[in-house]
Amino acid sequence: MKRAQKGEGFPGQRIVVLPRLVVAHAQKQPLASGLMPTDAGYFPRAAGHLRERNEGINQAIFIYCVRGSGWCELAGERHSVHAGKVLVIPPGAPHAYGADDKKPWTIHWFHAQGSSLGDFLAELDVSAARPVVFLGDDPQVLAIIGEVLDVLEQGYTPQQMLHASQALRHLLAVMIRHRNENGRAQPDSRQKINRTLAYMKEHLDRPLQLDTLAALANLSRSRYAALFKEQTGFAPIDYFNRLRMHRACQWLDTTEWSVKSIASRLGYDDPLYFSRVFRSVTERSPMAYRRLHKG
Repeated sequence: MKRAQKGEGFPGQRIVVLPRLVVAHAQKQPLASGLMPTDAGYFPRAAGHLRERNEGINQAIFIYCVRGSGWCELAGERHSVHAGKVLVIPPGAPHAYGADDKKPWTIHWFHAQGSSLGDFLAELDVSAARPVVFLGDDPQVLAIIGEVLDVLEQGYTPQQMLHASQALRHLLAVMIRHRNENGRAQPDSRQKINRTLAYMKEHLDRPLQLDTLAALANLSRSRYAALFKEQTGFAPIDYFNRLRMHRACQWLDTTEWSVKSIASRLGYDDPLYFSRVFRSVTERSPMAYRRLHKG
């Protein structure tokens, strides 16, 4: 007997499905043609969630479970998907997936397509036979997934589609790196660095000191700095400044706020100093960045 499907309608959900003509137009942009999100959403405690696609679809499906659990049937096998795991269903693969009956999953999800998608899936080392990747509780991944969804909810301008495309590239690159790092780093040290990454994202409007971050991780300054660079590739304060400038770029792209206003929202009292930091990260002044014809 065919199971009754429930693809949406969960209290507190967020969901965006781009018109396919919008996706086709966006993929004609040189900087967006390789990878583009086509759908995205957030389903909290998605009781009864069930989707079956006997012919598959022409996008890859990514489902990041953050609470509860679910399952997937793919290539003749059934896979469990618990909190901290990402389910990746390749394009064209017949599949079914759904929430656990007793502990339904809370998931962040998106669909993607583009000429570079196959390379990203290969680097992530996923396939129909190996569709589940462990990431753990990863605030950075959650933040970038939120960024992708935020951008898609704002509209369909070429700049927004470019932003969504590049945010998705960032997201998959971070997933790839974190998947590989999870095989090397001790879980406890990984969690400590993740805790400070989440703190950074929540405090972009405040100056941070290395001592504060090290104390949050319960590590010495030197040990914290070494672990942070090992796991992110950057010194902590450098990474924090890049997070702030990344947010500045978002606002320059998607708002009409003045440079002074953006600087203030990011905790800079001196807009000239903010502009110097922005230039050191992006190699352009804020106004030059805003004038760029992206895509």
